[in-house]
Amino acid sequence: MSVPLPHSSDMPPDPQLRTLLRQWAEKLVDTDAAADRVVQRTINVICDSPELLDGARMNEALFALLRRYAFDENDLRASRQDKGAIRNIGGVLGEEAIKSK
Repeated sequence: MSVPLPHSSDMPPDPQLRTLLRQWAEKLVDTDAAADRVVQRTINVICDSPELLDGARMNEALFALLRRYAFDENDLRASRQDKGAIRNIGGVLGEEAIKSK
């Protein structure tokens, strides 16, 4: 007989785990908000799929998951910056075209 695990919103927060994850995340992303998002995504996945931490290398598995989300966060930031740069270049090119007319 299997006992269903509680949903992540039903589980009490573990301040020690959150603190540890936050320390790791701060080394991988640029902002506090990004670190918070990475930590929360990591905790949500672990609560929904605790079997990911089965085995003797639980810390490594936890760090690998957190690192994956940090890389996602950094890719998202870079993508937003690229789009902003393209808009800025387009605006500058548009101004140059108007000035040359």
